[in-house]
Amino acid sequence: MKLCKYCNKSYLESDFGIALSTPEKIYRRLKCKNCFADTKKLLKDKYRKFLNDYKEKWGCHKCGIKDHRVLDFHHLRDKEFNIGYANYNHLAFDRVKKEIEKCAVVCANCHRVIHYKQYWQHDKELRNRKVLSRGVVQR
Repeated sequence: MKLCKYCNKSYLESDFGIALSTPEKIYRRLKCKNCFADTKKLLKDKYRKFLNDYKEKWGCHKCGIKDHRVLDFHHLRDKEFNIGYANYNHLAFDRVKKEIEKCAVVCANCHRVIHYKQYWQHDKELRNRKVLSRGVVQR
């Protein structure tokens, strides 16, 4: 039996995730699986709230809609990862914020039009735009 350092309940050692394993030993997390899942849920909710608030604050750069459910982050340069998957991939908050600085907020319809133009008409103008700190594209 092992004591969870967060809920102070005793569980089987198998109820603690593996933090590290070496040929000699398996190191277990200090949180039981329940506490670990609760912590991850809180973190995902924090990411989701931050991203939704950011989208609603700036709205679509092209048409102005501010409904977070239809807004996307459109990368203008140096894409490292999709912003929408950041909370599932457990990426650091600062890293997500830096990636957002490379993006413009656009609605799903405008985003599809942008990519249609890039694919079919080789729209190079959009790639050369600079993103300002508040999420608006400088022309």
